[in-house]
Amino acid sequence: MRESRTVCTLDCHPHCGLLATVEAGRVVRVKGDPRHPLTRGITCGKARRHVDRASDPRRLLRPLERRDGTWRAITWEQALDIMSERLLGIRDEYGSLAVLHHDVSGSEGLLGNLSKRFCNAFGGVTTPEGDVCWGSGYAAQSYDFGEPGMHDWADLENSRCIILWGRDPAVTQVHVLPHIMKARARGARVVAINPAAVHVPGGLDMHLAPRPGTDGALALSMAHQIVEDGMTDTGFLRDHVVGFEAFRDMVREYPPERAARVCDVSAEGIREAARLYGEGRPSAILLGYGLQRYANGGQTVRAIDALSAITGNTGVPGGGASYGHRGWKDVFGDITGKSLARGTRRLPWPRLASAIMDAGDPPIKAIIVTRSNPVNQLAGTRRVIEAFRRVDFVVVVDFYMTCTAQLADLVLPVASLFEQEDVVFNSWNPYIALAPKLVDPPGDARSDASIFCQLARHMGLDRFGPFEPRRHLEEALRPAAPLGITLEALEEGPVRNPRVSPVAWEDRCFPTPSGKYELYSERALAGGLDPLPAYRARSEDPDGALGARFPLHFMTSHRRECLNSQFANFPAGHRGCQGLAVEIHPVAAHARGIHHGDPVRVFNDRGGIAGTAILTPELREDVVRARQGGWHQDGEGVNPLTGEQDSDMGLGVPYFDCLCQVKKAR
Repeated sequence: MRESRTVCTLDCHPHCGLLATVEAGRVVRVKGDPRHPLTRGITCGKARRHVDRASDPRRLLRPLERRDGTWRAITWEQALDIMSERLLGIRDEYGSLAVLHHDVSGSEGLLGNLSKRFCNAFGGVTTPEGDVCWGSGYAAQSYDFGEPGMHDWADLENSRCIILWGRDPAVTQVHVLPHIMKARARGARVVAINPAAVHVPGGLDMHLAPRPGTDGALALSMAHQIVEDGMTDTGFLRDHVVGFEAFRDMVREYPPERAARVCDVSAEGIREAARLYGEGRPSAILLGYGLQRYANGGQTVRAIDALSAITGNTGVPGGGASYGHRGWKDVFGDITGKSLARGTRRLPWPRLASAIMDAGDPPIKAIIVTRSNPVNQLAGTRRVIEAFRRVDFVVVVDFYMTCTAQLADLVLPVASLFEQEDVVFNSWNPYIALAPKLVDPPGDARSDASIFCQLARHMGLDRFGPFEPRRHLEEALRPAAPLGITLEALEEGPVRNPRVSPVAWEDRCFPTPSGKYELYSERALAGGLDPLPAYRARSEDPDGALGARFPLHFMTSHRRECLNSQFANFPAGHRGCQGLAVEIHPVAAHARGIHHGDPVRVFNDRGGIAGTAILTPELREDVVRARQGGWHQDGEGVNPLTGEQDSDMGLGVPYFDCLCQVKKAR
């Protein structure tokens, strides 16, 4: 028995430091690593589930081929032969762009990029464009600040006011709660802006629950009040901001009384939120990702960012509008092999299913899926299933027979985080860490990196080389050595990226065209967007006719115990509920003759889902919520209701722009 340090590879804020106990060639338990400089021994239930998943008898341990509707186990040599024959045949007839590679970040790590290297060495393939996670908000902060930037979590302890805007840290970021508690102990006020209840230790000083999709109007109205009451920072505006006069003229059109009607909150509540934020400097805003999952989501984030700029809460300890950061940009060597591709093609992520079916010259003939479960996670499940069924050859690399894997022709079993070596980092904290190989993978499971190294060798893609994952890892880290980021250093523990300042924009140097914060963005204007963070009503129901039939807003928030669809096949339940829990306000439920525990159906013109009613006063009366991540094949997928549409910027996916109705089921 031995205990080894490692790190969680899930794509969430902390990459928790873990201590893994290895016994008889298996990891038998994990706990938080108290020496990790960021997570300090705290970990969530998701990290602990890695052990259950690694030993789960349901995990895939052999390559599987589907032939005549029947799955059969095959050898790796057979699997490589099949992939080689099918992919090379498609390339010969249609060109390499007839292959689509769907890759996200279900498992983080530098070596995950070797699947992209394979595709580039193959000749270059079609890939999705945009981002299913944070695309709209990312584009917004790029217009405002030049790129996203965020403060260290511990910097919240310097704040006198903290706004959790669309963020519920008790569900998605438990590690930030101790810092909020310390700030509160020093007198900080904590405000939540969210259509659903938010729980933090000690409670909230204020909670505003705006109508979904109207956060932009709320932010502009708060700005109106801040300007009206003289709470702007004139020095910061003079020296570091472009476009304040035009912005000031725009927000004059958003007095609290008008925004109160748009957002369905009280005018006095808007004034109070503006006062708490404007007078309580330094004030911090933590932006969640749900608030930018509307067709107007980018402009919403721009409007919220503007509050930080006009009050001088940008670039100061305890301030900021924290969303993510780009501190890892250009730190590593490129192992994706971009220069190896002879051509590329991009299809829009928000409308990927339709784009696959409509693609021509060449059509999409093959799909390779890595680190993702698109049938479960993309908008418009019916269209996604139809698109995958139309494609001649689908390969899925995964841990389980997921919704996507069930539609594949070839499924390849992948190793767990304990069974492969990689280096992990993300855009929500400044640390990079080594996840060492602790045990051998069971059966024929192999790491993503090993799979694509072997496939490249098997297909004779010499330009891919070398064919050993460790050499690519060393190549990726070589440029990072001057920053103190080396394999040797990482073997001793996580290393902080010195390029990520604890306080974003502390030097007031913004990578925008003007070198200043841009309330008025010429780049946005050149891209066909409003140069100011103007509010536009959500696009799904411009004339209100749809709302008459489907009066409820469908929200698909994260589950505490899952990360998207990972771990969703481990039953957790919801207050004794079996199956999909459909949360609805008691007033809305009683108006529909629905009682707690009743079977219900949630539906719109695109489709429907079945579930069990959970009555809760923690939602607005016009909101129904089903936690996302449940598998479609188990009847718990939520995306049959969501539709294909573009966001205002960044090609984000407007999952929350979704109206519905709920009825009691027989």
